[in-house]
Order: sequence, then C-alpha cells, then structure tokens
Amino acid sequence: MTSRAQRGFGLIEGLVTISVLAILAAVAIPSFQQMIVNSRTRTIAESFRAGADLARTEAMRRNMPVSFAAVSSDTGCSASTTGKSWVVFLGSTCDDNATVVQRFVAGGSDAGVTVSATRSTLTFNGIGMTTGGNTATVTFSNNLPDSQRRRLQLNVSAGGQTRLCDPGVTTSGDPRAC
Repeated sequence: MTSRAQRGFGLIEGLVTISVLAILAAVAIPSFQQMIVNSRTRTIAESFRAGADLARTEAMRRNMPVSFAAVSSDTGCSASTTGKSWVVFLGSTCDDNATVVQRFVAGGSDAGVTVSATRSTLTFNGIGMTTGGNTATVTFSNNLPDSQRRRLQLNVSAGGQTRLCDPGVTTSGDPRAC
C-alpha cells in the first residue's frame, strides 16, 4: 500500500494560528494608534516650522514684508491662534485680498492634534527679522493620555530663527529641550 503525503493544514492548526494572530493584533493596535497620532502631531509642527522659514526666506528674497499666519479655514486668510493650517502671504494684513505665496491645509492629518499660538500672525521684514521685535511660540499637542502624548513647541525669535523643541525634556544640555 502506498501512503499519500498530506497537504494543507487541519482545523485545529488553523484555529491556533488565527488565535495567535488575534492576540498579536490586540497588543499591537493600541501602540500603532499612538504612533499615528504622535506622528500627526510631528507632521503639523514640522509644517509650521517650514511655513515660518518660508515666510522669512521670501521676505529676504523680495526685500519686503512677508507674513506667516495660522488659519482655521482651508480657504481665505482669517488668522487664528488655534488654526491647524497656515498661509504665507505678502504684506502684513491677513484678509481675503492678500497675495498668498503658499498655503498648507492640514486636512485629515490634523485628527487629534491641538495647536495653541501666542500670535496668530508673524511678519518678517526684508532682512529676515520679525517686525517690531516680536517673538512667537506655537505649542502642538494631541488628545492621547499624558504618558503617551507627544508635545512639541515651535519658537520663533525676534531675529527670525525657528526652533522646534520638546517641552517635556528637562535634562540639561539635551538638544531636544526648550
């Protein structure tokens, strides 16, 4: 009698495999969700830094005032200290008639992210400094529990330099600290 080789797998083997995959998914999904929300926070913060740097660069390139404003709408130019989108425009007045250089619309990437700025609009002059020696601080956070939350802070100096830092880092000499 010739024996035939069995192919495939049995019911018990299939159930054990599915059970192991379910346990791994239950452990991994919360960490993955935390990573996604913290990544969204970082993305918004980096885009704000890039926008402020663009406004400064455009002001020096054009040798005229160029402004950066946080906005709450996808269109128009209504400045807001809690807006998750931003716009760079010529001049210092943020209205619907402003000449827009570039706009960032947060769209779906802002889910769970909170923004809080000390100023809604920051204007740079032709030499790259903020007008009137104004400084700005923009704080970025999210809706995760404190132990999992990613906080970032964008500081814009009177000289126009931008720095993105982590206000949660308190170690002296750590380059991530504010």
